[in-house]
Amino acid sequence: MTKVAVLGAGINGLSCAVKIKEKYPYVDVVIIANDFTPNTTGDGSGGLWYPYLCGSTPQQLLSKWGGETYKYLHKLWLKGGYDVSLMPMLELYRHERELSVDEWASSVFGYRILDKRQLDYLSGLYSVKYVAGRTFTTLVVYPPTILSEMYRRFKQANGITIQSNIDSLRDVKLSDYNVVINCMGLGSRDAVPDHKVIPIRGQISRIQAPWINHTVVDEETGNYIIPNVYNCVLGGTHQQNNYNRDIDDVDTDFVLNGCMELMPGIKHAKLITHWVGLRPGRDKIRLESEERDGKFYIHNYGHGGSGLTLFWGCASDVLEIFDSYMNRFKQKEKSKL
Repeated sequence: MTKVAVLGAGINGLSCAVKIKEKYPYVDVVIIANDFTPNTTGDGSGGLWYPYLCGSTPQQLLSKWGGETYKYLHKLWLKGGYDVSLMPMLELYRHERELSVDEWASSVFGYRILDKRQLDYLSGLYSVKYVAGRTFTTLVVYPPTILSEMYRRFKQANGITIQSNIDSLRDVKLSDYNVVINCMGLGSRDAVPDHKVIPIRGQISRIQAPWINHTVVDEETGNYIIPNVYNCVLGGTHQQNNYNRDIDDVDTDFVLNGCMELMPGIKHAKLITHWVGLRPGRDKIRLESEERDGKFYIHNYGHGGSGLTLFWGCASDVLEIFDSYMNRFKQKEKSKL
């Protein structure tokens, strides 16, 4: 009998587990993780659909994975009740640059490079001189809601969860499983081991600002403003190889002052909290299979700041790889007969 262990209960681990368990209800699927929602890194993230910090991952893959995830989130928005917001997104630059059209542009609504007239208008709106930029309609999720929904679907399909730490892919706790799906994010650095995986520290703040209804990313400073259904996320840092999980006062000042420069009205908003998370960075996302020590492994990690941008598309590729494994497994069983 096939037994599957999914390592990690972030959005990638949950979505892979859901897709496999819903298609193969007779297969034992177990999620093993140290933390579950609402205590994962993803729970505290900005929740923005936007390919970000993906290294040199090929554009065609970002388009494929991101496009499928965009469609999925749009369906949730149309259904309602999942805390998904549809809104304009502005990516802005303070210095001249030639912007090319991203390959994923065809997957989103309203993508276009901004012209001078639009940039002049935005410069007046944000009190900053912008000379280049693009816009499209994005989707913003409230991460705890979508993680809870994935968790609910998995449990409804009779999936099993185990709270435990996995330090290595050779951990004795995995001895009973034929298939191991590695969605451990930063944990893959030691567990695989894969030293291409690095932490990218992100510090954000959350405020109450219900008048903000669009996302702004200043690509020059790194500041961003992302409203969701409950609050507004202000960011942010992307510090490579920084393991500090404590709030840094210098970073707090950078986040708050940088965002107030864009929207001075933020100074009147109520501050809710500050938060730090370590994104799982890598030179490019790793999504592939390998066989070692008699086990079949599927790796799905290194998503940087794009876990909630790519998760549903990546889970489809994991399912496709698992389908191939199951077909080979069936062929072997038949040949024995």
